[in-house]
Amino acid sequence: MRVNIISNDFELINKLKEINVLNVKSISEDELSDNDADILVISNKIIGLNKLLSLKNNDAACFYMSSNGDSSFIQKIDSSILELKKIHIIPPKRTVSQIQELILNKIFKTNNKNNVFTFFGTDSKVGTTSIAQSTALNLSKRHKNKSVIMLFLDGQTGFDWIDSSSNKSCLSDIKIALKNNFLTVSNLKESCYQYSPNLFMLKGEISLEENVYYHQNDINSLINLCKDNFDFVIIDAGNTMNLSLRMTYSALINSDNRILVSDQMPKSYEMFSKGRNQVLEYLKISDFKLLVLNKYIQNGMLPKKDELADKYQIPIIGALPYLDFHYQAAIEKNISAFETEKAYKNTILTIVEYVEKKCGMELNEINKRKFLSFVRR
Repeated sequence: MRVNIISNDFELINKLKEINVLNVKSISEDELSDNDADILVISNKIIGLNKLLSLKNNDAACFYMSSNGDSSFIQKIDSSILELKKIHIIPPKRTVSQIQELILNKIFKTNNKNNVFTFFGTDSKVGTTSIAQSTALNLSKRHKNKSVIMLFLDGQTGFDWIDSSSNKSCLSDIKIALKNNFLTVSNLKESCYQYSPNLFMLKGEISLEENVYYHQNDINSLINLCKDNFDFVIIDAGNTMNLSLRMTYSALINSDNRILVSDQMPKSYEMFSKGRNQVLEYLKISDFKLLVLNKYIQNGMLPKKDELADKYQIPIIGALPYLDFHYQAAIEKNISAFETEKAYKNTILTIVEYVEKKCGMELNEINKRKFLSFVRR
């Protein structure tokens, strides 16, 4: 399969050349009109989208690498024209590996493991961490023979609900290995807090000033390593105020299963709207699969579930009730205290079942195993 590329990104060119089934050739802008390849890869730094639409005249699938400056123009273009010209827009801030993956997925219809679930909060203190941790904990309990890893990629250490004073390791302990591409699963597990035999948790960066030194490639490599070596990957990506951090938006980019967490407060929606309009939409990561409402109160003064569903335009998977002992549980770091409340427990279970279904491990399979185990006794 012939690929013509117009780009000055030699790393990308070499990455595509590594694929045996592709015959990759760099061409100039002048050669575009006479292109005879099956696939085109175009950098917006050399050819603008408007010019590309005018020059492209064959049936080759074209991948246009866009940037932030293209977003307003792309929105004005009729999507039917892009489809007619077979032009696929690659969103901004994708790494070389992600660009390669996007192209291969489109051409060969490859299916990657869909086991990364990223929880993201509209604002701070909406409960993203506790919900993500509860999900990870319940998955590990329900699937004793499956491995679960939880990553804290919000610029903080995380572990708001875990007493891990005996474990001093965190993201910074694997930073050098990440940057030099020699991180192994064994090294990663050694740096994690092992909550149970099959549940591993990696603390976030301890030093706030160090957060800016994580490149998008670093986070990309970390998530890919986890995706290939753990059955479930749960990520706490923080909230809208963390979107300036590469680790936060990289966590969202690297997951097809984005779950939004919010509450009934107007401020939470206002904050999310700002982040969506300024960052999430132009990065093409504003499509959250589900909305989880936390600290929900039946009160005439506050918006109801159906009103919030209309406002966010995201289906609500469940509402976790506001609990009087929330702050006491937080001080004691006792996340299991919430499971005494049936409504809370049921909503977490619904989230867990959604994760299981997406990973092909549904509840009926669990029950079948339990039944077979009972019969063999």
